[in-house]
Amino acid sequence: MSIKKILAISLILGLAAASMPGQAKIQLKIASVAPSRSPWDVEQRALAQEWSEITNGAVTVMFYDTTSLGGEKGVIQKFRSVRPGQKAPLDGAIFSTIGLHELAPDASIYTLSLPFLIQNQKELDLVLDTYGDRLKGEYRKAGFEMIAWTNVGWLSFYTKEPFKNLSELKKIKIASAGLDSPILGNSFRAAGFTIEDISQAKILQSLKSTGGVHGFFGVHMFAYVTGMSKNVNYALDTKLCPVLAGLVLSNEAWAKIPAQYKPAMIAAVERMRKRLDASLDASDRKYMGNMTREGISAIKPTSAELTQWEAEFARDIDTVARTTPGAFDTVTYHKIQEQLQAVRN
Repeated sequence: MSIKKILAISLILGLAAASMPGQAKIQLKIASVAPSRSPWDVEQRALAQEWSEITNGAVTVMFYDTTSLGGEKGVIQKFRSVRPGQKAPLDGAIFSTIGLHELAPDASIYTLSLPFLIQNQKELDLVLDTYGDRLKGEYRKAGFEMIAWTNVGWLSFYTKEPFKNLSELKKIKIASAGLDSPILGNSFRAAGFTIEDISQAKILQSLKSTGGVHGFFGVHMFAYVTGMSKNVNYALDTKLCPVLAGLVLSNEAWAKIPAQYKPAMIAAVERMRKRLDASLDASDRKYMGNMTREGISAIKPTSAELTQWEAEFARDIDTVARTTPGAFDTVTYHKIQEQLQAVRN
C-alpha cells in the first residue's frame, strides 16, 4: 500500500474518531428538593447511574441540595451566568410547584394544584397527557426543557386540635410548612383559611409556642421526615391536591447532549416516573402509618363531607384567582373540571 493511501486512511480514521459520539464528557449539575434517602432521592440517583450507562459515561450527574442553595428561588438565580460568557453554576433542577411557577409563570402550573380538582394519580396522568405539551412549550420559551413530571405527594393539613368539618379547619391558625411561596398560602387565605406567614426555619418554634400556629400544611413525607409531625396531634388523611415536581434542564445543557442518546434517556426518565407514581400511595400509607403509631390521630372525611368540601372550594375559585393574578388559569381549570367529571361519571 502506498504512503498516500496509508495517510488517507489514517486521516479518515482520525476524523471518524473525532466525530464519534460520547467522546466529550458532560457533567450536569442539578439541584434537587428531594429529601435525603427518600424514595425520590433514591430514584434520582438511580436515574443518574442509568444515564451514565446509556451514554457510556459521556453524561454524568451531580446533585445539589436545594435548601443549601437558598431554596428554589435561589436555585433559579444560579441558572444565570455570573459573568457574560461564563457557564451558569447549574444546568438543571428538580423543582416543586413553587420553582416550576417561578421558572415559567405563563404555564400557570398552580392550576393543577387547586384543591379537589385532581383527586388521584390516574386523573393527574390524564391531565398531563392532555396539557403536557402546552406546558412544556411554556418552559421551553422560558429557556428550559421539561424532562419529566412526577407527583411527590398529596397536600394535607396537620393540626393540634381536631376538626369535624371544613369550617372548623378554617379557624385553626395554620402555617405553610416547607413552601416558601406565598401563592398557596394566599389562595387558602382567600378561601377563608387562617394562614400565618412564617418562615420554614421558625415553624417548629411557633408550633411549640403557646401563642404560635396550631398546624401546618404539607405532604405526609415532609411532615414525618422533618419531625414536624411530632408537634401536632391530628392529620387529614385524604387527597386534597397533588404537589407536582418537574425535572428541567436548561436549553443549553440539553442541546449539548448528543441526539442519539436522548430517546433512551427520556425512556429511563419515564420508567423512573412510573416507579415513583406506582409507589406514591404505598409511600403515603407508610408515612401516615408511622405518624399514627407515634400518636397522631387520622381525620378521614366521609364521601358526603368531601363532596361538600369540594363544592366549597369550587365556589371560592374565582376569589382565589383574583387574589393571585396569573398563578391560576381559570379557563383551563374549568376545562379540566369538565374533563374529569366526564371520566368519573
